[in-house]
Amino acid sequence: MSSGADDLEVLHPERLLTIAGRGITVREYGFVEGLRLLRIAEPIVAGLQSGMGSGVPAFESIMGVIAEHAGVAVQLMAAAADVEVEWIESLSQDDGQLLLMVWWSVNGPFYLRTAATRAVVAARAGATSTPPSSAPATEAQPTSAG
Repeated sequence: MSSGADDLEVLHPERLLTIAGRGITVREYGFVEGLRLLRIAEPIVAGLQSGMGSGVPAFESIMGVIAEHAGVAVQLMAAAADVEVEWIESLSQDDGQLLLMVWWSVNGPFYLRTAATRAVVAARAGATSTPPSSAPATEAQPTSAG
């Protein structure tokens, strides 16, 4: 049987850690905040969606999408940790990687869910649409004299 604290952790995970001497909390976006951040996160979601194929993309593929859109990822990490973008940009390689991994462990499922939902919707739309049939003949058909 799970405790109430475990249930809360599943519903709204957050991680407390110290990076570059600063204590921070990396939290999962709330519902409304997540909706607002989707506009910013669009390039990452689109990249994840294109890599969906038959399932969740490999970790290396996910990190490739994040690296391709590093500026966006930094903004999203700053929002989740309530820190300044400039502070993240000043981090060492090790500290930056730690923040990235913690942010992804807390918020990655949000982006993967969004990308997977879009991939399913796109696949269904593609599966139900049929190519247009040829246009009907427009020439007059001969009629029998009678």
